[in-house]
Amino acid sequence: MKNKQNNFINFMFYTTSIISFSIFLIIMLTLKNECRKNEEEILQLNNLKVYNTNIIKEMQSKKDFLLTEHNIKNVLSNRMIAVVPETLLVKIYPEQ
Repeated sequence: MKNKQNNFINFMFYTTSIISFSIFLIIMLTLKNECRKNEEEILQLNNLKVYNTNIIKEMQSKKDFLLTEHNIKNVLSNRMIAVVPETLLVKIYPEQ
């Protein structure tokens, strides 16, 4: 009887340890996969930030160029023509 009980206890210990070890490994693998996924997302977000920063710098550079006096003169010289003002003669006659 004692041997049967000892076998049952050993069986329960073995089964419990196998189940515990399996659960531990599953949890570890899940955590490791989550960490890798988060690292990839962080890397992707950093790359997106650099890309967007470059776009902003490029747009700022274009804005600065378009607002320069030289560029405005070139654009307006094709569209606007300077007109020489005509002289206006005003004659005033004193009343008599």
